[in-house]
Amino acid sequence: MNEVNRSVFVVRAKEPFLQWLNSLPDPGDFNLDEVNRDSTAYLLPEFEDDDDMEKLLENYYSFIFEEQLDGWWRDPDSWPSKRDLNTFKEWFDVEFHCMVFDLVDKPLMKFD
Repeated sequence: MNEVNRSVFVVRAKEPFLQWLNSLPDPGDFNLDEVNRDSTAYLLPEFEDDDDMEKLLENYYSFIFEEQLDGWWRDPDSWPSKRDLNTFKEWFDVEFHCMVFDLVDKPLMKFD
């Protein structure tokens, strides 16, 4: 078992995201349990304390926000125009984990 030099952000949708999703032209009538059944995890640089954690979120929230939207609806014209950090925090819960262990005895692979 090897500890890796990354942290993990697990992102889960909240009610405003669900309202947006269900307002799209072809809504699936989703609920939060369905949307969050297989939450996305993002590997980010390590962090030491809460200040570092917040700085990581400030640096990466925009990318994560757009990835979350794109995962459900690929037309950016239908995405909300306001995608600042406060809106991100209203739309998503983020779990922060600073200890990441690789339990697989194979090299990590990157996919584009």
